[in-house]
Amino acid sequence: MNDYTSPHNGRLIKTIGNQRPQMAMTVEHVLLLPELCPASKNPKPGSSVTVRYEAGARLLELFSLDQYIDGFVGHMIVRDIEFFTQVVGEDCANALGQAVEVVADIELNAVRQRQKVSLTARPTL
Repeated sequence: MNDYTSPHNGRLIKTIGNQRPQMAMTVEHVLLLPELCPASKNPKPGSSVTVRYEAGARLLELFSLDQYIDGFVGHMIVRDIEFFTQVVGEDCANALGQAVEVVADIELNAVRQRQKVSLTARPTL
């Protein structure tokens, strides 16, 4: 699989070839989140979603991940941060064709809380 279009926000997640797939390598993308919900102004600055996986034949392409996350600005999915995290995991796992670990570390407005959601997502395709 080379590119994957998210059925959730219509954005493309691109992959690139791993130049040394025989080497054991862990890749971790720490995606700093913009304000996704215009009503609640959540998440606050400093919030992130981390996507971690063992490198195989393909790697997630950096620039398309930024554009993919931007596709959730104002999207209804972000009203439920657990579901948002599940969707990011599912889309990245489908793009790579392998399992990924995702951790959302979210600071919220209107409550004195941070929320951390962790999961393992496997391809559904």
